[in-house]
Amino acid sequence: MDYVRWLVFLLVFTRITAFIAAAPFFSNRSIPPLAKMGMGFGTAILISPFVSIPDWLTVEVGILFFGLMLAAETLLGLSLAVVANMVFTGIRIAGQLLDLQIGFGMSGLVDPTSQMHSTLLGNFFNMVAVLLLVTIDGHHSLLLALAQSYELVPPGGIHFQGVIVQQVVTIFGGMFLLALKIVAPVMAVLIISDLSLGLVARTVPQLNVFILGFPLKIGLGLLVLAVIMPIVALAFSNIISMMEKDLYMIMGSFQ
Repeated sequence: MDYVRWLVFLLVFTRITAFIAAAPFFSNRSIPPLAKMGMGFGTAILISPFVSIPDWLTVEVGILFFGLMLAAETLLGLSLAVVANMVFTGIRIAGQLLDLQIGFGMSGLVDPTSQMHSTLLGNFFNMVAVLLLVTIDGHHSLLLALAQSYELVPPGGIHFQGVIVQQVVTIFGGMFLLALKIVAPVMAVLIISDLSLGLVARTVPQLNVFILGFPLKIGLGLLVLAVIMPIVALAFSNIISMMEKDLYMIMGSFQ
């Protein structure tokens, strides 16, 4: 029985470690890999005693079959992490859309924490979202959802369904649409400013609209963003809160 319990622990540890390696906040590159392994090991120690022993472990299983079960646990952990990351991807896209409209599109940089190419406002929105995740205890919700995944999908009880891909596409589309709605007021103001500058250029051809419009769009965009930032932060909080529902929906697809 102790031998079987160790196998259950290994399955639990595999799913948790795969999730921590790719989940938002936990996958931050500023956290040493050894600390992530320790976090996964400690969490597995707390969870594994409450995980029921699968029926297939009560009989002798081969190494190849157990290896396939470990691969399935890894895939499930990564899938949950990818779904959680889609929320932050949508928020980052919202910032990048604003960068293109304001004129920061060429100011790309590499985020040292994620090693991803990002723009100024995209990186700013991502940092705000991570801060809100911690503020509303979203990282605790992620761990709670991961712990409850063993009730919905026990170790070795993973069944892949074709609806998973459709659900992932639906979740990403919903996140992108919400991100577009968040930045819509700023983009509307910037489009109006573009039209106004176009009329000025036709009325006063001697005026260099490009030189005038560049700082004007930056100042106007940042001003409107500062005004609606409390609303944006509230929208980010609502989006992050929806992340838990998406995780449970994906878990249902693996049952």
